[in-house]
Amino acid sequence: DINRTLCILDLSGNNIGVEGAVHIAKALTNNSSLHTLNLSNNNIGVEGAVHIAKALVNNASLHTLNLSTNNIGVE
Repeated sequence: DINRTLCILDLSGNNIGVEGAVHIAKALTNNSSLHTLNLSNNNIGVEGAVHIAKALVNNASLHTLNLSTNNIGVE
């Protein structure tokens, strides 16, 4: 089922890692209500960030994304 009411999601500090980022990315591809997502301090790394970025290509609803403190680097 697709959630149509969730607007803000704060998962900061949950150590979701790459696997969690993959699941979040999958959810983002089908979501049209979420406008703020905080994934800070989750150890998603570059690989997880790439999954999130690819999911956002077709997501028009997300306006605020926090990926700080995730070992992403400056690449």
